Amino acid sequence: MARVSELESALQMAPAAFQALYSAEKPKLEDEHLVFFCQMGKRGLQAMQLARSLGYTGARNYAGAYREWLEKEG
Repeated sequence: MARVSELESALQMAPAAFQALYSAEKPKLEDEHLVFFCQMGKRGLQAMQLARSLGYTGARNYAGAYREWLEKEG
């Protein structure tokens, strides 16, 4: 997926351009489960806030970050 630094432009792309660049379907504004995460939690939070500011109301941050996921699921 996109880095935080390119997230704003990525979420404003046309769906076809997003698909071509990221090999994934562009999230829809109404998607309920758009989850962001990072290694420690700060960039995930920034990404979630940015997505919400662009209208992605279902954007969430996995607050435990990658480290917690790895401990529980990895």
